[in-house]
Amino acid sequence: MTERRTPLSELFEFGAASAPDKLAVADGAQAYTYRELRSGASRVAALLARLGVQAADRVMVLAEKSALMPALAGAIWKLGAVYVPVDSANPPQRNAALAHQVKPKAVLGSSSALHALGAPYPALSFEAAAAAVAAATAQELPGAAPCDEAAIAYIMFTSGSTGAPKGVMISHGSLLDYFRNHNRVLRFSADSRVLSFSPFHFDVSIEDTLLPLSLGAFVFQFRGLPVGDLVRQIVLRERITHLIAVSTLLTLITGDGRRVNREWMPQLTMVMTGAEVCDPKVINLWKKNLPEVRVINAYGPTEATIVCLTHTIEAIDEAREAAYPIGRPLQGVEARIVDAGRVVRRPGEAGELWIGGSQVMSGYLDAPAETARRIVEQAGVRYYRTGDICRYTETGEVEFVGRRDDEVKLAGRRIHLGELRQLALSHPAVGRAAAGLVDVSGRKRIALIVISEEENAPCEELLDFLGMKLPAYMRPQVLASAHSPCVSSTGKTDERQLFELLQQACARYGADRYAYSPDGQFLPAA
Repeated sequence: MTERRTPLSELFEFGAASAPDKLAVADGAQAYTYRELRSGASRVAALLARLGVQAADRVMVLAEKSALMPALAGAIWKLGAVYVPVDSANPPQRNAALAHQVKPKAVLGSSSALHALGAPYPALSFEAAAAAVAAATAQELPGAAPCDEAAIAYIMFTSGSTGAPKGVMISHGSLLDYFRNHNRVLRFSADSRVLSFSPFHFDVSIEDTLLPLSLGAFVFQFRGLPVGDLVRQIVLRERITHLIAVSTLLTLITGDGRRVNREWMPQLTMVMTGAEVCDPKVINLWKKNLPEVRVINAYGPTEATIVCLTHTIEAIDEAREAAYPIGRPLQGVEARIVDAGRVVRRPGEAGELWIGGSQVMSGYLDAPAETARRIVEQAGVRYYRTGDICRYTETGEVEFVGRRDDEVKLAGRRIHLGELRQLALSHPAVGRAAAGLVDVSGRKRIALIVISEEENAPCEELLDFLGMKLPAYMRPQVLASAHSPCVSSTGKTDERQLFELLQQACARYGADRYAYSPDGQFLPAA
């Protein structure tokens, strides 16, 4: 007998049927019950249908952190259309370029965001959508589109190694399998109360908002600056049971650790972190202060539907200096470590991590060559080549070692330094460029070294240029210019030596602008 799964077009049906007047989602300004979410999604779907949106059409959402967003995703899926969230705070040129790539049938956004985009697409403002959700007399969509699990459910953009963002296409079947596979670990139920930090253009928002809402849970959307005291007050006030925070954010919430206790977190049952390497001392503190709380380290690229491996910390390892393992694959997920075409099984032997199974993406939007480069099929199983170098521990868990390319993660966001470098090179005054990370006062910062034919590279002009094309989290915080760069024996720019010199300068001066001096060192720019 074939399992009947609740399709995404019925995302809020369980909560609406079991507890229609229960508060489903709130953000401090707006709040919706399950009855309002279900009927509101149907009303917004009717408005989108009037704009001509049909099954398989793409709907671009200029996303903001608000309680309205789940109803918009639900409306898009009621039509069988494709949910494409992008950051409304992106530079307008970047969002215009994304829209050109997506070719949306319609665009959703605040009135100001739609005005800034200025693209000639049918549009529905958040204000009009919110009014429809609140209007009991507004027309609802009669029925919902049938669910084709092979169809694309959403497209999430990530930083691309080719110099342009890549649209990761995830099918309905992949997302529904993820819901089932990951909730065996998360253990969301109708009694759960979840604190969501993730912006809606980041796929973790599906994990910490849409998945729990599909099960009748309550989700609080955190919209402010993640100040530790404020977050802890919300955990207490909202009786939060599940906290999911990328490693940088979890560190901020932890603070000095004195308020990570039952007095401030009386209902907490689970803490999950991931998206980047987390300091084991932070994890140890949570497990030590809240020993009965499940503390989980998670891993997953966007291309494998959010999360695909997890490790539950059962006992504190006080002597641990390296990060905790990323664990074992979720049920339904396959993982293998491959080195030079050979599957690695011995503990300690490193290779590239491949993720296989139904959570693997359908492909990259309009990029078949890039899809073919990253997706391989073996014995009937499609694998995504992550580019992450991993190894097995003695107990058989996967341990992250590093990257094989120039991809980095900061504050949970995946950044291809190649995209920054390629954009810098497109500026007419830049001859060569190198991008990397430097440590400034104990925190990692993106650094860009530009090599110009001019004696004084136009640094501020370049920053303005990058600011029009890159979101804030991808822009360089440290900028250095060089006119007479280090050259290796092959005649190429010695990027490693340049970054070693820049790191020395950052450690000494802590500045954010540097110039390469004739005596071969970086000095703070005047």
